[in-house]
Amino acid sequence: MKTKFITATCLMMAVINFTNAQISGNANYDKKEGNANYGNNQYTINRVNTIQTTSSSQDEMVITIKGIFNERATAQIATFSILQLGKTAEEATNLVDERIGNVIRELNGLNKEIEVATDMISFVPTYDYAVEKKIFNPKTYNEQPSGFELKKNILIKFKNNNDFDRIVSICGKNEIYDLAKVDYVTTNFDGIRFQMQKKAMEQFKDYMANYSLIMNTDLNKKEKIIQEGFNVSYPMESYRSYQAFSQADASFDPKGIVHTIKKNTTEYYNAAMVKDHNFVFNPDITEPTIQAFYEITIRIKLKEDQLPKNTIIRNNRYYVITANGDIKLLNL
Repeated sequence: MKTKFITATCLMMAVINFTNAQISGNANYDKKEGNANYGNNQYTINRVNTIQTTSSSQDEMVITIKGIFNERATAQIATFSILQLGKTAEEATNLVDERIGNVIRELNGLNKEIEVATDMISFVPTYDYAVEKKIFNPKTYNEQPSGFELKKNILIKFKNNNDFDRIVSICGKNEIYDLAKVDYVTTNFDGIRFQMQKKAMEQFKDYMANYSLIMNTDLNKKEKIIQEGFNVSYPMESYRSYQAFSQADASFDPKGIVHTIKKNTTEYYNAAMVKDHNFVFNPDITEPTIQAFYEITIRIKLKEDQLPKNTIIRNNRYYVITANGDIKLLNL
């Protein structure tokens, strides 16, 4: 009975330890289960330096406030490239118009809010060489038109992200495969900038109150110089490419054939990191967003002028020329 009680107690402790466990990853695996050399990982303490946001000297104090606003796009514009060949100009234009017309009809049935526009890129003839016999030259090669090449872009504006997969499917069914780019559009830039300015001013007021208390002086009465900045980054500017890791292991059979595994190259969305910013709007959005950046730098003059503000300093000097031609300064 005593043995059963001890066993039950150990099981309960194991369950408690399991439920309280945190996700660690393979970096710490060599510390567990007696594996001293798993992956050659060495655990080290991660020391992180702070980012300076305020500095001061005997003459001035500099306060910098930065912010990020993650904005969902109010609409997106997908640009697909179309290449059409034809034996005649009329055939090329008719074929491309038919493909675009099919896409427009299906998209209207999908969602009436989807807008479609076209952009002409190029329309040029293609040539082959033909052999011709002439009286004075037995054989010559001359260019003769063999067909026409027409390039157009179709621009599709949509607001619902769930429609995009269907848009790609409709375009693919009409042999439109080349997705050139996707632009993100927002109409809220004025509101975004106003909110970021307001948030920065709120933080600046808090800083001024704290620093005035620490320095035992009223910083609100000091002279200030302000520098402000605003910028926007679109998702297409934030994508980064990487090559997936893969490796063939030939250690199982010395007589086996080693097959080199192709490493896939792809891209991922890499948003700006928030660690060096004072505030962030909408930090929990997972989809690619338009990122607005705001920065304001305030320089506060700490050293007072020796003379009152409205004092006029005159540095007039008077000279006299003597009969001998010498110039002498008059002490007035």
